[in-house]
Amino acid sequence: MVKKQHTLNISLLALIILENLFLYIFFRHGILDQGANAIGLFLSSFLFGILLICKFNNTVALENDSIPARKNLLSYVMVLAAVTIMICLGIQFNTFFATHPLDHSYSDIIPCIQIACRRLLNGEFAYKVITEYGYPQWPNYFPMHWMPYSIAELLKIAPRWVTYGAWCIVATCLCFRSTKIPSKVLRAITPLIIVASFYFLQDNNIGIFEITVEVLIAAYYMFLMISLNKRSGILQGVAISFCLLSRFSLVLWLPLFCFILFITNNRKQLYTSIITAVIVVILLYVIPFLSKDSNIFFRGFQYYDTGTLAEWTHLDKKGQPIHLFRGTGIAYYFYSHFPRLDVMGRIKLLQKTQLVISLFTTIALGTWFWYKKDKINTRVFLMSSFKIYLAVFLFLIQVPYEYLMCVGNFISIAIFCEQARYKTIPIK
Repeated sequence: MVKKQHTLNISLLALIILENLFLYIFFRHGILDQGANAIGLFLSSFLFGILLICKFNNTVALENDSIPARKNLLSYVMVLAAVTIMICLGIQFNTFFATHPLDHSYSDIIPCIQIACRRLLNGEFAYKVITEYGYPQWPNYFPMHWMPYSIAELLKIAPRWVTYGAWCIVATCLCFRSTKIPSKVLRAITPLIIVASFYFLQDNNIGIFEITVEVLIAAYYMFLMISLNKRSGILQGVAISFCLLSRFSLVLWLPLFCFILFITNNRKQLYTSIITAVIVVILLYVIPFLSKDSNIFFRGFQYYDTGTLAEWTHLDKKGQPIHLFRGTGIAYYFYSHFPRLDVMGRIKLLQKTQLVISLFTTIALGTWFWYKKDKINTRVFLMSSFKIYLAVFLFLIQVPYEYLMCVGNFISIAIFCEQARYKTIPIK
């Protein structure tokens, strides 16, 4: 059994490595074409969740007891090493920020966020149309996508420090939680795996960190994975609300989350998490913004359709949409193989396909859990199911930006760290 667990842990690590290679190496260096790379990225992400279920199926999974300090000294040294690397990366980024100032003509993501933050701090309505750059643009981000950057405005620091700082906080939390991993080897190397994931991203695609805030979103989802392994409904509610108020990606998975907690008699935790999430959404979104302009929610979705159409008609020198042919997602197939439909018709077809398959995925996972709930750890299954669902959701997303895909990779890292904390005992 121990040998099998080691083999499965190695396999999970191999899939994480493959995710990184598909994201940053294989397609960029011409090793794989669009279709092969997109499918490879999806399968490495999808199989990670499936393999995790296989590892814990028919077992009793128990969180590891505390490890004596004498036996755990090496893991604390590795945590210290990981934190030191984060600090060194921060020093490097300080120079990078100074030499790479924000330019709205290159990307207006962070500049538009800065405008919303300034409005908030000045007592203005943040969701007014933005005209500062010579063209009208409605802010379409949810509050937790932009509000944390008010800290940067207050402290007069580069907004990208908020992105990196949020990731470092969650990553450090994961590092310290890894000191409870039973395996000495995993306990020692997990902190370095966490920081290596960020280093690999910034070394191969600094643009994700330079012009987007997706690493902040990744931090929210990493926080969600941690919360799923805690008994606190309040913590889970906060994590869910942060994810909901940044991107809507997990909304179709939430019914499965509720179903699993309900049928496993974790109803108090479920109700607490729901109430907490509702309160946070009301305080951060409904009262300050939605109550003043009820159209901002629907306008955001309309703008998403407009933005999607713009990307599907933004062609490169080969006459292909740039962001549909970057080695990720299945959108390129829908663009290329339905010539009888106009561009918006193909987009709508992909949207319907994503909705149907995502719902089918959650229903299939819920059905499996209904019959197997006594043979797999609930917390592990919640993480596994989310990873599987997100792999499907992102594969079918209408514009498969690379920065969206990096979130799935960070989630894999967080899940690997959390699942390694459990000792498994076979069910006879």
